[in-house]
Amino acid sequence: MKHRSINRCRLDRYHRLLRSVFARYGMFVARQPLPFVIIPTLVAALLAMGMIRLHEETSREYLFTPTNGRAKDERNVEARLFFMNDTQEFDGLRLPNFGRFVHLIIIPKMPSLKTVIQEDVMTEIIRLADFVKNYSSPLPYQQVCAVKEGQCVHDSLLQLIYSNRSRYLQRNFTFPVTESDTGDFLFLGNNLGGLEYEYHTPNDIVSAAAAKIEFWLRDTKDSKKWEEEVLDHLKNFDSDIIDFKPSTSQAIDTEMAALTKDAIPLVSISFTLLITFVVVSLLMLDWVRTKPMIGQLGVLSPGLAVAATIGFLSAIGVDFCNVVASMPFLIMGIGVDDMFIIIEAYRHTKPEDTVETRMNHTFVEAAVSITITSITDFLGFAIGAITFFPSVQLFCIYTSVAVIFDYILQITLFAAFMAYDARREDANRHAVTMQVVLPKSESDTKSRTYRICCSGGVKKDGKIVAEQEEHLAVKVIGQFYGPFLVKKPVKVAIMVVFAIYIAVSVYGCTRVKEGLELKNLARDDSDTHIYFDRQNEFFVEYGLQVMFMKTEPVDYWDETVQSDIDSAITDLINTKYVGAASPRKVTWWLHDFLDFMKKTQGQRAASVDKNMAMNILHIFLKHPFYKQYQLDIQFNNDETSIKATRFFIQTNNLTDANLERGMMTTFRDIAERHGLVAYHPAFIFYDQYTAVLPNTLQNIGIALITMLIVAILIIPHPLCAFIIVLAILSIDLGVIGIMQFWDVNLDSISMINIILCIGFSVDFCAHITYAFMVSKFNTRDERAVDALCQLGYPIMQGAVSTTLGVLPLAFSNTYIFRSFFKTLFLVISLGFLHGMVVLPVVMSLIGPTEKTKPVVDSSGTRVEISGPNFDLTYANKIGSAEELEDRRV
Repeated sequence: MKHRSINRCRLDRYHRLLRSVFARYGMFVARQPLPFVIIPTLVAALLAMGMIRLHEETSREYLFTPTNGRAKDERNVEARLFFMNDTQEFDGLRLPNFGRFVHLIIIPKMPSLKTVIQEDVMTEIIRLADFVKNYSSPLPYQQVCAVKEGQCVHDSLLQLIYSNRSRYLQRNFTFPVTESDTGDFLFLGNNLGGLEYEYHTPNDIVSAAAAKIEFWLRDTKDSKKWEEEVLDHLKNFDSDIIDFKPSTSQAIDTEMAALTKDAIPLVSISFTLLITFVVVSLLMLDWVRTKPMIGQLGVLSPGLAVAATIGFLSAIGVDFCNVVASMPFLIMGIGVDDMFIIIEAYRHTKPEDTVETRMNHTFVEAAVSITITSITDFLGFAIGAITFFPSVQLFCIYTSVAVIFDYILQITLFAAFMAYDARREDANRHAVTMQVVLPKSESDTKSRTYRICCSGGVKKDGKIVAEQEEHLAVKVIGQFYGPFLVKKPVKVAIMVVFAIYIAVSVYGCTRVKEGLELKNLARDDSDTHIYFDRQNEFFVEYGLQVMFMKTEPVDYWDETVQSDIDSAITDLINTKYVGAASPRKVTWWLHDFLDFMKKTQGQRAASVDKNMAMNILHIFLKHPFYKQYQLDIQFNNDETSIKATRFFIQTNNLTDANLERGMMTTFRDIAERHGLVAYHPAFIFYDQYTAVLPNTLQNIGIALITMLIVAILIIPHPLCAFIIVLAILSIDLGVIGIMQFWDVNLDSISMINIILCIGFSVDFCAHITYAFMVSKFNTRDERAVDALCQLGYPIMQGAVSTTLGVLPLAFSNTYIFRSFFKTLFLVISLGFLHGMVVLPVVMSLIGPTEKTKPVVDSSGTRVEISGPNFDLTYANKIGSAEELEDRRV
């Protein structure tokens, strides 16, 4: 035999080893398919039983904030230095977290009532507040409410109303800070929204479109239960005058738990759509070679993989969460895609060969291809699990395990189904009735009904008696689409359009919006979502009151220390995040203490010694107007010096995520320069704004390097591996850029989908590239067309099936599921276009060519595949001169 003149890369050894292993494996499954049906099914069923231990995590803080978030350390500092007893000295401003609460946003229901500041509306608000406070299950409100000075804490609006109702109804107060009848200064900025003012007296309100009342609770189990049950109680409140929407400290967590239940009917719809599409796409007029039944069985493998994954991970203690509920849609799409690859590879085998030989050839081509994509899918999700967002970690853990289970079931369970189906086809049995039938060419004497509904195949009495026809879609690709795509003018046009696509994607990336809004964790039609909409509409003028802590002892009576802190306060006030937010922008005990000392002692703090200043400070903190500051000063054990203190800055007009992030980072920078620590409970969620982009870029970078290594090891040419990585990068760029035009932010949800980009990009790109490399043809154009002929149709089937699999999510009333659909749709669309359009053109321009001998027919005449007259069926029947020589030997 002649020496083969094939110039292969040394790395081809891994590729050839895989082909050799799967060739033997395919033949083994063909001989003994039964164990490959029974064992994988039983194992998957046993693993699925672990779902009885499933635990769903619903904490929004745990799932959607970075585990290494800076604000969590800042909260620990606050909790260590400043303790507050919610049964004695509660103050909502000084909470280390969001606390336990029930909040109600109220608007007038009747069109004629345009303001809450009128007697009818305020009377209803008072009735609503009493309705809440009178609820007594499981305990009376007085036993679960947060307490200050022996009384349940009221927010500023309720405190003002209860102190002097007639004065309020006459609008005889200032805004946003007013003085109550008891002499307390009350901040109303968080209680009244949508305001209009008198032009000559800006602090006097003409109207307010909305009001918010707040009920603060103790942090106990009884309070938690009361909070849960009072929502049902509120459904019994009926009013023709006001409309209200509630929110509680557990509302988002409750909504997140409901999302998983909402996903169950969507999975059913997805499964139905997939089954329908698989059956239709595998139908042929040939009733022996058609494969609707095997297609239905093919959907079983990813379904079992999903069940086994959830059961296995639940059994070993891995939490489930609502984001993971999107995983079945994805795995069903991946599994069906693999099934199409296997079926198409089988269709390209020769019917005259034995079942063992056909399964050998099927697995040589298909199993290697799906092995590459399964490995890269698994690694892509495994890499995604190193992120600092637990929701992303859990999704990636579940999905990576499901990818492996699906792969195992595809090459065992579905391979066995294929072996049985191959035996049926070899016996020329009908795909539905299983009866032996005649080929169409041999059924002329039969009835018309028989010829249409029963005939098919190419064998009669075990002998080939007819030609095997290719699927219509494959013919169209081979004879029309492929040759058209490799024409020079078409290539130029595609490259121009591709350059425009890259430019638009880059522009979109510059407009990326980061962060996940809390309302997007709730269903669109839920009270919680509407509450947050009203919050954003009416209550953005006055934002957070951010805490600044001095955590080390300093001499506060020293004018240098005072000057440094005042300088920090001035820097903070002069930012765009404070401005003219309120007449009382700063809540700082030292300012009031210095005024108190001047008024009561007639001297400045710097002119007295430390002991006298400390004595006056204790007197100051016992004054009724200044008791609140007791929570802002941490003394040493004998109360002779100050260990730590804090003050608060009122922000305003934080209308979007960019402003929230900018405020947090700016305040932190200013605080660091002056030896302070900036903190607010909302910072724990704002930390996602600073973490999501670095985490996304990190995952993409690591994944691209990993994909490159895997591709180089398995695909027999380094250039192909680099082309695949560049294609993945192009798809990622397009998804991130285009999703900005579709109202999808870069957050922990879309981060998951960007990780998906890598897996799906490999699926689309690796199949075509691999087919290009193993093609028997000579020129780049010929190999590109051959790759499209071999795998173009299953790629189309995979793209459509995956889209149908996730299509039900598009109609979900939840941002999480809709965002998943949007980004996955972009991934599939861009991946499909890269695999079916861009990559074939690129490979036809710069792809590697093997120095193989030309494809010839039996007479030794070279066969051309370019041009409209290319016949794929004919090309499949012949081989290269090299193959013919091998056969002769």
